[in-house]
Amino acid sequence: PALARVRAMATFIRNLSRKTVKLTCFGVGVVGTASLANKAINDDLDDITYFFSRHLFKTAKKGTTPKKKVVVLGSGWGALSFANKLDPDCYQVTVLSPRPFFFYTPLLVGSTTGVVSPGAIIEPIRDSSPNVEFLRVACRDVDLETRKVFCENGVDLDYDHLVVAVGAQPNTFGIPGVEKYGRFMKEIEHGRQVRKDMLNLVEDADVARAAGDLEKMKRLLHFVVVGGGPTGVEFCGEISDFISQDLRRRYPTLADHFKVSLVEALPGLLTMFDKSVGAYVHGHLEKQGVDIRLNAMVKEVEQEKVHLKMKDGSVNSMGYGILVWVAGVGMRPFTKALCEKIGKEAGQTDRRGLLVDPCLRVKGTRPGEVFAIGDCAVSGKPPTAQVAYQQGKYLGRMFRHGGSHLIADPEAPAFEYKHQGSMAYVGKGEAAAELNPNAMVKLGRSSITDHMWWRSLYGECDHLKVMGWAGFAIWRSVYFSKLFSARNRWSVASDWARTAMFGRPASSSAQGTNAQVA
Repeated sequence: PALARVRAMATFIRNLSRKTVKLTCFGVGVVGTASLANKAINDDLDDITYFFSRHLFKTAKKGTTPKKKVVVLGSGWGALSFANKLDPDCYQVTVLSPRPFFFYTPLLVGSTTGVVSPGAIIEPIRDSSPNVEFLRVACRDVDLETRKVFCENGVDLDYDHLVVAVGAQPNTFGIPGVEKYGRFMKEIEHGRQVRKDMLNLVEDADVARAAGDLEKMKRLLHFVVVGGGPTGVEFCGEISDFISQDLRRRYPTLADHFKVSLVEALPGLLTMFDKSVGAYVHGHLEKQGVDIRLNAMVKEVEQEKVHLKMKDGSVNSMGYGILVWVAGVGMRPFTKALCEKIGKEAGQTDRRGLLVDPCLRVKGTRPGEVFAIGDCAVSGKPPTAQVAYQQGKYLGRMFRHGGSHLIADPEAPAFEYKHQGSMAYVGKGEAAAELNPNAMVKLGRSSITDHMWWRSLYGECDHLKVMGWAGFAIWRSVYFSKLFSARNRWSVASDWARTAMFGRPASSSAQGTNAQVA
């Protein structure tokens, strides 16, 4: 009996070991496949070969040459995609920014209505870029001759290479009252402020109704959005969902008085999309009750009223509770000062930002010393996150071992932007997506891909237009795949699930306590 028990135990241990090995192999396979897919989606497959060539096979010896000092100004798409590509064995990288985190801009609009929480779409710099030194300071000046940056609190740093990626700020175009009374959607704090103001307006409107002041109630419940681009359209879609699915149920006495208006100076919405997409979005938003005013330019904004100049020259005025301004971006003061320091004679002649050459070197500076990427750079590409992300990766690959000779080379391969598509959520679980399949799967241009692949499936158009629920599935899938970390993906997925099951919260801790009531 004792021998039989020993044999049974040995058999059990052997079977358990086999199952453990199989389970471990399966788990490693799943994690490895997911990691490989993530790198493929985010254009990081070259990191694998670089890792093996630099660290496993020791193709370059550490410490043979002193590390170059690279200073990166900014903590957005371009700055981090560049910094994460650099080899810490070759460069001493310092990131300077007044914002200690990266935040996922495509989901900022969703944070204003509670679809996602602001904390779910941010990632600390020290977590996302552990191989760089980060200082939470704003750069105030640059000495291009001595290669030194001057920051707040007495921080001065030398550099061998400077990468300017400070982004842009909302552009008010000098219209009176916009800066004072408008609300913007550029930073994470803007989203928090818009959410706080909207929820307070609903509560104040309910109080005005109870007091019998119906005119004030109607004005407070009027949400005006200026700008018919992707951000303006998405905000109208999100706020329309919030009203129809949550606020009307929780505030039944106010249900018939909510109003959303979209103001656009151009004759159509989403002008960067195909006209058919803009027409679809226009009709969809109107079905949701959005009042769309095209060919309408904001002339002046007052505390409770906005004045619009129409195409025929007439001026229309309407009261509002909150006015959200998403009509464009402009230079930050630092970018403007740097342009003036370099001078028009040296090539900085554009009022939109720093002019760069095809390799993203700032014109008017010594070759290979100063670069600009993202919204602060004028490169002939649109000021979007997609452009900044690709520019950062391009520049980071140039700085890697084996390609550093290209940094100052006038014959270096130029940056090539591969537009993968544009997307916008339009409400009611629908979205508009205009995709470039050839750019996403990188099949290249040839007679095979042109005539046997995409054209055989989608006709003669290079861009695939997907609208409705299918567009929404693509919109969410792409945005989810582009999140920076597993923590972000977990948080965002949890928020989406919470919203689907329980709806959006109709109050926020940011509202605090009304001092007059307390």
